[in-house]
Amino acid sequence: MQYRDLYKEEISGAYLFYGKEKLLIDNTVEYISKKYIDKGMETFNLAFFEGKNLTEDKLISSCETLPIMNDKRLIFVKDASSFSDDLSKEFYNFLDNIGDFCILIFLDSDNNLNKVKSFYKYFSKRKRNVEFSKLNNREIFNFVEGYINRKGLKISKTDLSYLVSKSSYNSRNIDMTLYDLKNELDKLISLSKDNVIKKSTIDGSVTENADSNIFSFLDALSGKDTETALIEYKNLHLLNEPTQRILFMFIRQVRNLISYKELKKAVYKDAEIMTEIGIKQYEYSKISKAANNFDLKFLYNFYKELLTVDETIKTSSVVDDVLLEMLIVEFTKHKKVG
Repeated sequence: MQYRDLYKEEISGAYLFYGKEKLLIDNTVEYISKKYIDKGMETFNLAFFEGKNLTEDKLISSCETLPIMNDKRLIFVKDASSFSDDLSKEFYNFLDNIGDFCILIFLDSDNNLNKVKSFYKYFSKRKRNVEFSKLNNREIFNFVEGYINRKGLKISKTDLSYLVSKSSYNSRNIDMTLYDLKNELDKLISLSKDNVIKKSTIDGSVTENADSNIFSFLDALSGKDTETALIEYKNLHLLNEPTQRILFMFIRQVRNLISYKELKKAVYKDAEIMTEIGIKQYEYSKISKAANNFDLKFLYNFYKELLTVDETIKTSSVVDDVLLEMLIVEFTKHKKVG
């Protein structure tokens, strides 16, 4: 089910809301609450539960309570992933037979729900799983333009395109949400004059996102592209990215490569490796590909070198860029044994 359908159709029964865009979830929760619960009757007909300490019996009892002077009773269960483990067959049977007067919505705003377990499959099978995923290009343009217009400001199509591009919302490497983007827009709006947002204001408000350059730098390292890695390293300096953070990401990349190779050798499955390392699918695909370019012995030795340099930088006021550039060259020029 698409979340937009919730704004078009009458609903009843049980639903599961999940996904990356918490802002969309929060907006939809607010819309449904106002649509189905009359003003002044929230105390009697609107309930919020935390999933962690909620029991089946308590939730069933709340769902069976008739609405008072209202057509619907609306119940939200936050942190659905904490509630969803080891539910009884009787509970799922209850969900199938909830009265039309009740709307029960499970919220997984942190996107922690295990999608291979029975709870998610129950809603998916009945097409009552509603995902709030990142917006596509057209949608994000509409979101930004609409938000600016609702604040009483205007922006040209050209500057709108520039703003969206500079925000990095559409970058696959950067985990930017609509809440993050909204904060950027609020800052931009507060700086704008004459009720018009111009390119000069965008340049002064929305900072060049060094994260995209960080990932370009890491990609070049893993791909053994010495020239590009050195260029991206210098670009990061031009963006005033601290040397300590650049080195931290370098260390993290090598550590992830070591972890991947060790876990693969121990016959871990891909999903297990992602969990152990603490990375998402997109980064995992890059790590798994890059791991083929290096042998473990080199990675361990190089990791020790990085830690030594890291300690030197932490205990000294002098940052030796030449030393870091030499490490970049050493890493990208490595020839795998065998």
